[in-house]
Amino acid sequence: MAIVGMGKMGLLHSCIFNGLNESKVVAICEKDKLMASMLNKYLKNIRIYQDYEKMLERENLDGLVITTPVYLHKPIIDRGLKYNLNIFTEKPLALNGGECRSILKDKKNCISMVGYCRRFMHTFKLANEIIESQALGKPIYFNSQLFVSQIFKKGKGWLYDPKRSGGGVLIDLGSHAFDIFTYLFGDVYSVHAFAKATFNSLVEDYAVINLKFEDNIIGSFQVSWSIRNYRLPELKIKVILENGTITVTEKYIDIWSEFERGKLKKGSNVFYKQDLTKNIAINIGGPEYTQEDQHFLQCINEGKNTICSFDEAAKVNFIIDAIYSSIISERVEKVSYGV
Repeated sequence: MAIVGMGKMGLLHSCIFNGLNESKVVAICEKDKLMASMLNKYLKNIRIYQDYEKMLERENLDGLVITTPVYLHKPIIDRGLKYNLNIFTEKPLALNGGECRSILKDKKNCISMVGYCRRFMHTFKLANEIIESQALGKPIYFNSQLFVSQIFKKGKGWLYDPKRSGGGVLIDLGSHAFDIFTYLFGDVYSVHAFAKATFNSLVEDYAVINLKFEDNIIGSFQVSWSIRNYRLPELKIKVILENGTITVTEKYIDIWSEFERGKLKKGSNVFYKQDLTKNIAINIGGPEYTQEDQHFLQCINEGKNTICSFDEAAKVNFIIDAIYSSIISERVEKVSYGV
C-alpha cells in the first residue's frame, strides 16, 4: 500500500494498514517539507516522496490510499487508474458530480472505495438490517440532524474555498449523512434546500434539506458545523416505520417495536455501540476505520466490489449537486445520476 497525504486521516489509515497482517505500507507521499523530513527520520522502512507521480512510477503497488484535500482527489485517482491500482480515497469522492462522472468512465476494473465510515458503525448497520428485513414494516418518514462545534469565526485555507472544497458544511460534514441515507433508504429522487453563510461568505455554515426518495420515503435533514456543545460530529436519525420507530446515532440505536418479533421485544430496545462492536484487531480513532480498511483489503483479495465503491459514493456528489442547485433556485430539484 501507498498513502498520499499525511494529515490526520493519512496518519490514521497508515497506522491501520501497516498494523494489519494482510497489508504493508511501503511508500508515503507528503508534499510538506517539514512533515516529509520527520517521516524520513522516523520511518526507516518506508520510502517517503513529495511527488505522488514519482512514487507511482517507482513503486510496485497493489493499493493506493488518498487522504488529501478534496480538490486533489480526482487528479490522483486518474493517475492511480493509469497504473491499474486499487484505490481507497477519503470522502467525498470528488468536488462535484461532473468530476465523479469522469472518474466512473475511467475506473476500469479496479477495486474502489470511499471512506464513508458510518456504514461500518454497528448502530447504523443494525438500522440497515431492520429496514432491509422489514421487521418493522416499510419506512415512511425520517427526520435527522448532523451537528458539530467547529466553526465560529472566519476561516482560512482550502476548506473555505468552494473551488477547492466543493462547498461548505453540506459537502464536508453533510456528505456522511447523504451516504447513510442512500444506505438506509435507497436513491434520492428530489430535494428542496435552504442554506445560510454566517462566518464564511463563500461557503454555507447551516443548511436545511427536505428529501424525497425513489421508494416514496420522505425525510428532513439539518446540518451545521457551527452548533455549540457538540464536541464530536453527531448524526441522529429518527425513522418512522409501519410498525415502529428507529432512533440511531453513532453511539446507540433505540428500536421501538409495536409487537414482539425475533430478538425484538415489544416497546423500546436499546443497543449501544460498544455492545455491538466485537473482536476489533486495531482500534485507532474508532473501530469503524479498521473495519473499512479490512473490508477494502478483503475485496481486493476476493476481487469483488466494496459496499462503498466509486459508483456508490458518486451518488452523494450527485445529491449534493442537486441540493446546491435547489439553494440557488429555491425550488425542488430532481437528482441526476446519469454517467
